[in-house]
Order: sequence, then structure tokens, then C-alpha cells
Amino acid sequence: MGFISNLEELRKFKKTLIRSNTRGIYKDDEDDKWVANNENVLNLAEKIERKRIQLGKSSGFEKLYSRVTLQYFGGMAKHFADLRHVLKKGALLAYVVGDQASYFKVMIRTGELIAEIAQSLGYELAEIELFRTRFATATSSQLREEVVILRWPG
Repeated sequence: MGFISNLEELRKFKKTLIRSNTRGIYKDDEDDKWVANNENVLNLAEKIERKRIQLGKSSGFEKLYSRVTLQYFGGMAKHFADLRHVLKKGALLAYVVGDQASYFKVMIRTGELIAEIAQSLGYELAEIELFRTRFATATSSQLREEVVILRWPG
């Protein structure tokens, strides 16, 4: 498609994406500043880090779990902030998101946190609808996948 023509362009593009796993974390990432005052996200990241220390986990990827959590939710906050300037009054947005528990079995209720972040930026929560449950082999538990429906009041 000609969108990306070399490795350097690919790297540059990847740095613009929302961080959703440890392989996509960069030293100069700053999306966490978007959730620097969100107590629920900060508490969640702290809980993950405490669990890592408690379990004596020290691999490079494991050390990034709390950071990727901050970067992901911060990236979503930045996304919502950036969208406000292009949305029409009454615009509806839908996001399919799943709960996460693979970071030392710490439950991350993604839909609830996404809704909270969006509301803090002026969006209205129309609904969080259960899409399905899925079995997570890492935790041997059922996790929710939800559709978070937001409205931009304008």
C-alpha cells in the first residue's frame, strides 16, 4: 500500500500506537502523564508492581507490566482527548475491550477503567454491554469482553 516503505518508518509509526504489551514499550514513552491523577489506574499499576516484587519476578518483561498498564490507559486517555476536536455533537463511539489478568493474576477491569477515563474527559457513558466471556488459560478464569459505548456531548 506504500504506507510504510522501510524499517525506520515502521519504527516511527509503531511509536504512535497505543501501548498494549511489553514488547511495545519505549524508554521515551510519555502517555502515562495522561493518567497521572487517575487514582484507580495508579493503584492498579502499584498493585501489579507490588505483586511482582512479592513473587520475586525480575525478568525484563515482568518489570514492565506496571508500566505498560500506565502507558495503555494513558494512551487511551490521549486518544479520547484528541478525538474531542473532530467529533460531532452526539457522536457515539464503541470500543470492544477485554478484562486482563495475566499480569500476576491482578484483575484489570478494562471496560470500567476506559469508561472512567473517557468520562473524566467530558464523554458520557451510554452503556457497557457484555459481548462475551472467554476462558483465560493463564489464570484459569473467565474474563469479560465488553462493548463500551460512549457519547460525545459536544
